[in-house]
Amino acid sequence: MSMQITRAYDRVKAIDWEPSYIGKDQKYVESTRFFLKGLKPVDPFKTFLREYFKMEQEKENRHYSVLEASSRLHSGPPDARWMESMKFILSNLATVEYAAGRQMGRMARSVAPMELRQGYMMQMLDEMRHTQLEMNNIRQNMRTWEDPAGYDIALRGAGNNVGAGLFRAMIEDVTTCDPVETSIGLQIFIETAYSNVFFVGMSAAAAAHGDNTLASTLLTIQSDESRHMANGWATLVTLLQDDRNIPLVQQALDKWSWRTHVSFGLANALSQDYFTKNRTESAKEAAMRWVYDEFFGGFYQKLERYGIKPPPRMEEQIAELDNLSHSAAVYVFGAWPFFYHRADPMTAADMDWLEKKYPGWHGRFGWFWDSYAKCTDPNDRAIVLKELGGLPNFCEVCQRPLIFPTPQAHSGRSRVHAGKNHIFCSAGCEEIFVNDPIHYQVGKSFYDLYHGCTLAEVVEHMGYIRDDGRTLMGQPLLRQNRMWTVDDLRRCDYVVQRPAPPPPADDVKPVQETAGGAAH
Repeated sequence: MSMQITRAYDRVKAIDWEPSYIGKDQKYVESTRFFLKGLKPVDPFKTFLREYFKMEQEKENRHYSVLEASSRLHSGPPDARWMESMKFILSNLATVEYAAGRQMGRMARSVAPMELRQGYMMQMLDEMRHTQLEMNNIRQNMRTWEDPAGYDIALRGAGNNVGAGLFRAMIEDVTTCDPVETSIGLQIFIETAYSNVFFVGMSAAAAAHGDNTLASTLLTIQSDESRHMANGWATLVTLLQDDRNIPLVQQALDKWSWRTHVSFGLANALSQDYFTKNRTESAKEAAMRWVYDEFFGGFYQKLERYGIKPPPRMEEQIAELDNLSHSAAVYVFGAWPFFYHRADPMTAADMDWLEKKYPGWHGRFGWFWDSYAKCTDPNDRAIVLKELGGLPNFCEVCQRPLIFPTPQAHSGRSRVHAGKNHIFCSAGCEEIFVNDPIHYQVGKSFYDLYHGCTLAEVVEHMGYIRDDGRTLMGQPLLRQNRMWTVDDLRRCDYVVQRPAPPPPADDVKPVQETAGGAAH
């Protein structure tokens, strides 16, 4: 007679041991400010590795069967706007997944309770699987799409693109913050709050645009996310057993609510409103449904009994949804030479839809698309970036350009710290900096690298030139009589100039934090 699953799991769990040949300080190489001693860990799920591997193998078999069937059906080419935009989205998504896998290994090395470590290690394997799936998707697109340029430098683009700075800053924050805080940023916000709005919404959009490969990829990834959400909840309620952790958890929740909104939330809004044609709901509608009604309206209610309060900037986040995707589009389309995909500007039908979903859109953003339409022909020697005054400053916390909520009325500010002027996109990011300034002492910024360089020199240095050595990877239109070349950029006579910093503000004070807890 087979042993009951709970009894068998407890027997395997009892094998865990503390080594005698090294001390705890050597085993657990990172400390944490959270209090973990004496806590009874919540076990997120009782799963053996052999069961886990069997389950994941079945998912792999189903997924690759779908890809094989899709390649044989030949139902027609996918939508060009979608496929070009995925050069930017997929390249950054793969790096986020890989970073998430690294963080699970880091958390397993830093958190003592075996029940939590078991969940982290399985999630680490999940994230490596997700990275491979997305890299395979990029490879498939590189082989089959009409214009593979951009897919072939996907990881390079994710590493040096000005728009990808949002993802890099988010990854680096998760990588270098407190190892227990990593769970709150990654598992609670990126995976619980934004998982459905991204993976469910994106897979539906992929199918609607004829990209069956990506639709299957995202659905098989989403099937793992419930386990990751369970990891986050288990970590959170374990921490909240000790009242000393409550203010620490509250501060981390407040930080990552804003931090995820200005990075992952922004990227999702941009792709949903501007990288699609066959739209169902707007990015604002999707965010209100999945993030603010379901997550903040449901998930946070379960935390009230512990004394956890909603994030203080939640109303500000909601207010930003009216302009978030549109201001991001001004940046991505306006700076098209700095990207590695062919842009597809908004048509009259697109603009009517945007006006319907965001009343007043024409008045706030129609001017940009009028200017854009006049600067697409390389023979005119006019580039919209120059016409609009050049690139803006970038936030030193999240790397958002200082054009939010809108380019005409942005909330940028600066602050002098340790004799240096630091620039932020918002009060939310300035507050994050003030609470942990050493964490955001950036290295060389975009302007440190390229101030005084011509546009052509920057694009050449980034490697966004096609195989002929002249034609740009990025283009302002999907189809045009002649594609832009690096010589065309030279004739535009645009030189990168560091903008003047925005004025300081005095409305942000540091949050008083409880003294650091015992590491383990």
